[in-house]
Amino acid sequence: MDDIKIKKGKILVYRVFDIGSEIDLEKVEALFEDKKLKERFKLDRKHNMSLIISRSPVSVQLGNFEINIQDRRVTSELVAKVWHFGTVSLCFQIPMTDSCSWLDLVKTASWIENDQEIEVLARNKAKEFQNDIKHAIPVLNDWVMNEDYVTYLIQEFDGFAAPLATLIDRVDIPALILAESKEMLSDSIKRSTIENVFQYSKDDLVVVDWNAALVVEPSGSMDVPLVIEFALNQLLEMRYYDDLLDQRLNTLYNEVVGRKKGLFSNKYSRLAEEAGQIYLEISEIVENVENSFKTVGDFYLATIFRASSKRFRFDDWKRSINEKLGNLAEVSKLLHSEVNESRNQTMEMIIILLIAVEVVPLIFSLLKP
Repeated sequence: MDDIKIKKGKILVYRVFDIGSEIDLEKVEALFEDKKLKERFKLDRKHNMSLIISRSPVSVQLGNFEINIQDRRVTSELVAKVWHFGTVSLCFQIPMTDSCSWLDLVKTASWIENDQEIEVLARNKAKEFQNDIKHAIPVLNDWVMNEDYVTYLIQEFDGFAAPLATLIDRVDIPALILAESKEMLSDSIKRSTIENVFQYSKDDLVVVDWNAALVVEPSGSMDVPLVIEFALNQLLEMRYYDDLLDQRLNTLYNEVVGRKKGLFSNKYSRLAEEAGQIYLEISEIVENVENSFKTVGDFYLATIFRASSKRFRFDDWKRSINEKLGNLAEVSKLLHSEVNESRNQTMEMIIILLIAVEVVPLIFSLLKP
C-alpha cells in the first residue's frame, strides 16, 4: 500500500443546510448582479451538459479560505450550490498534496472527520449566505441540523499501473471511506463499505457509502460528485420534513392534553388543513426525487444516484414521513370530528332550553285556577 501515491486529486468536503421553504433561483442570479455581491462572490454560470436536473442549482464561488489540516495550512476553494427546494450545499475543495501516500490520505480523512474548524466555518458562511440571498427566500429557516459528506476525487496515481479494478485489493478503501486511521476494521465492515463499487470504463472507479465516497476520474469530471451532492440535498430535505412532522405532532398532542374544546373553536380545523398542505408539499418533494434527475446518453450516473439513495436510506425516511403524515392527518381528523360532535351537543342543549322557555310558561298558565 505504501508504494501507491496520489499524484493529483482533491478532497470535496460538503456541508448542506436547509435555509428556507424554497428558493427562487432566478432571483438569486439577479441578486448576484448587484455590485457589492459581484465584488465578494463569483456567479458560476457553467452548465454540465451530461446531466439534466430539473431547475438546476445556482453555483456561487465564495472565495478561498485557509484551513488547518493536521500540521499544515492549505488553501481551500469554497463553492456554494443553491437548490430550489430550500437547501444550500457548501463544498470545500481541498487539494491533495503531491505524492500523497494512501496512508497519509487516510490520516487526513480522520483529521477532517474529527476536526471542528470546517463545521464552524461552514455554519458561519451558510448564515451569511442566507442573509445575502434572503430576498429570494419566501420563508427563512433556521434549522440546526445539517448533512456532512466527503468525496475523495483522484485524477492520477503515482506508482500504480495495474488495472483500476484491482485497487480494492491494493489499498484499504474502507479505512479511507470510514476515516479510520487507527482501528483495524473487521472483514464484515469492509465488505459492507465496498459493496457499492462501480466502473464505467477501465480507467475510472466509484465507491459510494453513507458518509463518504471515493471517485477515481482521470478527466477530473465532477459529474459523479454532483450526483452524490444532489442525493445529499434530497436526504437533508427528508430529514427536515421528518423533524417538522415530529414538531407538528407534538404541537397537536400538547393542544389536546388538558385543554377543553371551545364551542366555536376552529383550532383543529386549522391543524387538519395544515396537515393536508404539509402532506402535499412533502409528497411532491419525495415522489419527484427521481423525476428531478435525468441523464443523457447512458444510465451510469442514474445507477450512481440510485446507489447513493439506497445508501442514504431514502426508503426508510420516506416510510417514516408517510407514517407521520398519516398519523397527523388521522388525529387531526378525529379531533375535528370531536369538535363537531361537541358543537352538535351544545346546539341540542340550546334547542332544549329554547323549547323549555316556550313550554314552561304555557304549563304554568294551564295550571292556574
